[in-house]
Amino acid sequence: MRRAACAALLGLGLFTSDVAGGELWRRGDVALRLSGSVREVVVGTHGTDAERFSDAVRDTLPAPTCVVAARLADCPAFRLVGERDVWQSLTRVRTHVDLAATGGISASLVYDHELLLGVLDTLERSLSYELSTDPFVSLDDQIDRFDISDGDTEGRWRHLLYRASVRYEAAHVDVVVGRQRIPWGVGRLWNPIDRFNPISPLSIEGDQSPGVDAIDAKWLLGGFTFLEAAYAPQDSMPDASYALRLHGILREVDYSLVAGVFEEARTGGLDLAGNLGGAAARLEATYSDPERDIWPVGAAKPRELSGFWQVVTSIDGNIDIGSGLSVLVEHLYNGNGLGFGSGEAGPLLSLFEATAEPPAGIPPKLAGTFQGPFAGAASRDRLGGSRVVSFADHLTGVQLGYEPVTALRSEILAIFDWEGTSAAFVPVLVYTPLGSLEVTLGVQMFAGCEASEFGVAEDPAFLLVDWFY
Repeated sequence: MRRAACAALLGLGLFTSDVAGGELWRRGDVALRLSGSVREVVVGTHGTDAERFSDAVRDTLPAPTCVVAARLADCPAFRLVGERDVWQSLTRVRTHVDLAATGGISASLVYDHELLLGVLDTLERSLSYELSTDPFVSLDDQIDRFDISDGDTEGRWRHLLYRASVRYEAAHVDVVVGRQRIPWGVGRLWNPIDRFNPISPLSIEGDQSPGVDAIDAKWLLGGFTFLEAAYAPQDSMPDASYALRLHGILREVDYSLVAGVFEEARTGGLDLAGNLGGAAARLEATYSDPERDIWPVGAAKPRELSGFWQVVTSIDGNIDIGSGLSVLVEHLYNGNGLGFGSGEAGPLLSLFEATAEPPAGIPPKLAGTFQGPFAGAASRDRLGGSRVVSFADHLTGVQLGYEPVTALRSEILAIFDWEGTSAAFVPVLVYTPLGSLEVTLGVQMFAGCEASEFGVAEDPAFLLVDWFY
């Protein structure tokens, strides 16, 4: 089956490469185009085996240390954090189909086949998944799962629709329906105003966003001014998100005003972008008023999350050194910072909540002997409708970019946590020997004490190879 999976991936890549991103068919104004890419991503780091963590929790029974929320910080299972070498190779064949029709109608479909070898499904990843939004329509499926290297490593073959949308454009109207990216905000590293699908500044695939199943409509009011309405449904109506955005230009400053409701959290915000001397300056600010109750570990009872501000200030420009040194400085104030936790759990404690339900896997008779509340993974309600996840309130990012030769670009990103005194350093080299081939090599390095944003984070090394056709 593994050979069949690899053959299918290779065959699809060879088939689409024959058309070389060209036009497949045209009749008058109606045209069909096909293009795509192949990406290979290899990541190696340290993680926490979720299965071993669960076994370590069971080993502590009948003691309540790892079950009852008030004792969770001292659970010895957290000593396993970062003890496992983990790696994963991802091969993604992406096919992009565009259809242009008459009457201002077009459609776009981006379809992926992925072959994954190795395992990055660690405890940290499973906790972060609890904070993510599920798609309204599930378009992913696993075709096969198999063992390699005598069962020590697993492989998976899956396919999914990365994007699938229909668009209607007229003189004063632009409407997109389907799975899409709605890129709001002006920040380069953080976008608190983007409540649909922002991307973390430490994401290894920084150009990838899962997108959102939504209706996005723009009414052009004249010039560069437009009113935009976005609605992203969910299986449960209270989980839906909807917002209005007014965008325009005032005295050479781009501005946007946003008001909406994101998972029952009322939110208002603005962003500004303009020139400041020879540099580009940006401001992004939002205020959120959540209505849902959360139950932090250590709290006596559930409570409503307080309203909070999130503010990003940013400036970037070029310095005349050699071929030109690009410099970006950006600061995030996140009034919804999760905090650094305590005890053996450290920052991971912030990703748990108290609950009245005993955790799964605890024998019912034994669970009845414990006095709750119990510990469980935090839901996305903990974020109050936001998608910016940080433990600290204040973070500053500095990014430098330089091209020593035409085909080689070097970048380094440093993010500083001012409260916990920690830092992340991400040096990256990007080599483009051909217009259709790009190779990226990088590493993420973290330093700081346990009570900080990055102090206990693991250092991943990664390789990305992209071939576009």
